[in-house]
Amino acid sequence: MDLWIGMGIFLACVAGCMAGGLSLAWALVVGLFCFLVVGLHRGHPLRALLGMATAGVATSWRVLRILILIGLLGALWRAGGTVAFFVQAGVALITPRTFVLVAFLLPAVFCMAFGSSFGVVGTAGVIIMAIARSGGADLTVTAAAVMSGIYVGERLSPASSAAALTAAVSGVDQRAFQREMWRTTPAPFLLSLAVYGALSWFFPIQQVDAQVLRALEEGFRLTWPTLLPAAALLVLPWLKVSAVGAIAVSCGLSALCAVAIQGMPAGELLRACALGYRAALPELSDIMAGGGILSMANVVCIVVLSCSYSGIFDGTGLLRPVTSRVGRLVDRIGLFPTHVAVSLGTCALFCNQAVGIVMSAQLLGEEYRRRGIPPIQLATNIGNSAINLAGLVPWAVASSVPLTTMEVGVGALPLSVYLFLVPLCHGLALRRSDRRRAVG
Repeated sequence: MDLWIGMGIFLACVAGCMAGGLSLAWALVVGLFCFLVVGLHRGHPLRALLGMATAGVATSWRVLRILILIGLLGALWRAGGTVAFFVQAGVALITPRTFVLVAFLLPAVFCMAFGSSFGVVGTAGVIIMAIARSGGADLTVTAAAVMSGIYVGERLSPASSAAALTAAVSGVDQRAFQREMWRTTPAPFLLSLAVYGALSWFFPIQQVDAQVLRALEEGFRLTWPTLLPAAALLVLPWLKVSAVGAIAVSCGLSALCAVAIQGMPAGELLRACALGYRAALPELSDIMAGGGILSMANVVCIVVLSCSYSGIFDGTGLLRPVTSRVGRLVDRIGLFPTHVAVSLGTCALFCNQAVGIVMSAQLLGEEYRRRGIPPIQLATNIGNSAINLAGLVPWAVASSVPLTTMEVGVGALPLSVYLFLVPLCHGLALRRSDRRRAVG
């Protein structure tokens, strides 16, 4: 009973934060206090509970290093012109009958390198929606294509915090995890291409305003060296360089581009690294601003608090009644369908992708250990469920922030086909594999 009271208080705080527009970190702080009280009530010493929380936080260190580097990367890519080069090249490809397809592909390619759905929707997404509004395109269809594109890199990019967190809580190497993500991506990606290619034909844009292109060309020197930071980030992991190493190299190359090519003073560059980049041109101030270490503060707090929960739940067994019910659900419907149910449930309750990833590992990890299934399969199933499904929960941060940034409603979600094709294709592939093993 004490656990359910604590959970109720926590969920009420989550609802309050969502209604008041506050960071979910405040609700997580209250929840941490509640679960510490529950642990005390069940006879666990405070010192032991704090030790459990600290042990949980220790598992997040790999993720925290990447988060700090991602903050730097976001500012440096903007300052060095890499973001502007991607956007300018993508927008230049737009024709009336390819607009929706480009609205999917440009954020997809951008996110593969950048790794952040929020960072991509705040740059490429904003620009695409501005072009859609000025050109008379269907805003719902366009926003759905963007929404799909910004999640392609969430599973695949070395700079993705979601991928790093999934690998960390599953206890696997991030490169091994992302190799599995690449293996499960072609089918949903090609199907999404077909869908948005067809929608491009049926929902053409009427005209393309070149004002954004002119502003980008005026504000930046868009030469080929500005692509080197992206090339380093994409190529180095395949050469067995760690995600941290690849991001650090990309940051260094971006800093060189900012100083040597864009002519940015070193002092201003350091300020951008800490507080975020600000464009000099007023036309670019809204779409190019962002990044910096400070921009990751809220995400860092959420990850640290979520992992502290994991340590307390592990050490005290508070979730044992829930995990036993999850185990029975696995027996009835199977592992991956249970992942889908748990992912949607936790993202709907906690309104956050990071918490959904951590809770999925917490609630289902014991089932993998009990059945002798390797951790990489746990990571693969989380990657093909929780990471993308968070974007389909309208009130979750993973969905509400991109939709608000694009100034569109939840009507775009049913057409965000990549988000549900990933779990659908993976689930069907697993069923085919199970049938082949049964026949063999």
